[in-house]
Amino acid sequence: MERWDIDRYRRPALVPCEVSAGIEGLTIGVGDDAIDLSFEGVARDEVAEVVTQLMRPASDIWVRLGEGACPAWIRTLTVQLDALSLIEETDSGIDSITSDAQRAMALCDEVGQRLAVVVGRRLAMYQDVLSVVHQMLTADTHDRDAMPSAFPFSDEGSGKFAGNFALQSLHFQLAYARHNAPEIVFAWQRVLADVFQHVGWHPATAVSDDAPLERFRSVASLDPVDLEMYLLSFAHFVEIAPLRVGRRMTSADTERFTEPCSGLALAARAERLLLNALEQLGSNAYAAAALESHDITPLVKGLYIEQYHVTDRFVEILGPLLSRRLKRNLRARLFQYFQEEYGHEAFELATCVALGMNEAEVRASVPLPLTALYIDAYTVLAHRLPTAFFTSIMVTEGLRDQHSPVHEHIAALVESALHAGDIVAKHGETNDELNHPSLSRLFLADVPHVSAAEQRYSLESALFMLEVNMRQLESVAFFYGEQTRLQFHGLREGRRPLEI
Repeated sequence: MERWDIDRYRRPALVPCEVSAGIEGLTIGVGDDAIDLSFEGVARDEVAEVVTQLMRPASDIWVRLGEGACPAWIRTLTVQLDALSLIEETDSGIDSITSDAQRAMALCDEVGQRLAVVVGRRLAMYQDVLSVVHQMLTADTHDRDAMPSAFPFSDEGSGKFAGNFALQSLHFQLAYARHNAPEIVFAWQRVLADVFQHVGWHPATAVSDDAPLERFRSVASLDPVDLEMYLLSFAHFVEIAPLRVGRRMTSADTERFTEPCSGLALAARAERLLLNALEQLGSNAYAAAALESHDITPLVKGLYIEQYHVTDRFVEILGPLLSRRLKRNLRARLFQYFQEEYGHEAFELATCVALGMNEAEVRASVPLPLTALYIDAYTVLAHRLPTAFFTSIMVTEGLRDQHSPVHEHIAALVESALHAGDIVAKHGETNDELNHPSLSRLFLADVPHVSAAEQRYSLESALFMLEVNMRQLESVAFFYGEQTRLQFHGLREGRRPLEI
């Protein structure tokens, strides 16, 4: 970190105080808070005048200080006063926050209107979905940190929405938002309220949302890219919820697991479950498009853009696990994993730049909805149930002794591209050397006992993450595959959001 400098203030001012002549200099402040200032070579009255001016944030003396036009002794004086914590920032930031809040409100309204157009075409089909989503956003959440008893929207109690991938996705993103960014929940409520208003229908339990600008000042604290990402993600999953694509494509009978087992037994069961699911799912749109690529197309570039977004936040996923009081061996292994993953986003970003992309544009691009879900779901699993995370991590790190011809083809293609080969090769070699496909077994080997309920939730989590991973790749193919000139995801000028 750099050293603090007084020039970092936007509108500084000396804390209001009394100035009086002392025996050898000046005294500022009153009573116990009084401070004696001593100085040489400068008249006392001149120092007193400067101190008086420093109490006014609009004084020209602050402008001259910023321009380096003041005598050296004045700067020395302000630095000393700042070291005594007597300089304060008088700009409350309210103008900036108000402007950001207005932009946040406009963005919520834009996404709400876009979603309302889709819903309005087939309102009857969306009414039940909107009711469920509204209930999710307004439900009591006191037990959200408790041990999960059943995977969301997976049992008979979910009625017609049992096995609904889109609502499961919203469940995980809502759980992430409530724990890490509750302002997002309010933004989603605003979007939903806009939809109700535009389509002229709302559930009986919904109320009109005429939220004042004041409430949007909390939303303005979010990073604009994050806000845009979560608004587009929310709209995407609401949009697909009643459609065929919104249903789960994978399922497993986990009710048969009624007895506890060891962590290693759970790992083996998860491996069998995922291998069977992969065989049933077969090929997908991304795999077909990728294998046909023989040049550095937007499809290839898009893969590395989305991988950058994942790796850029991946170490955040481990945060909830690192704070748990797990056994020492397991904690040590988690910290080692953290160290091994830290900084991997540099590989992906460097690859994007080597492939001709602008670094600032990549950083400012909005991750696809499935990319955001991928990160959030893993983070929620790490917070809720370590065994679910340990079981699911084999999806992202790879199953043991399994190779992906698609990823090998893309990696080889990029390695042969100008300036990109060394970067991609280094990243691949790093992952191979670290034996990350063995991570699930290594983690679970230090878990001697897994209850039946934990087994069921962990296995269903692994299967869900497998589907998230596959859908995320397909969304890359859908969004980037037909592009002839790379276009980033988002709502800013020159970009477009993912649409069904």
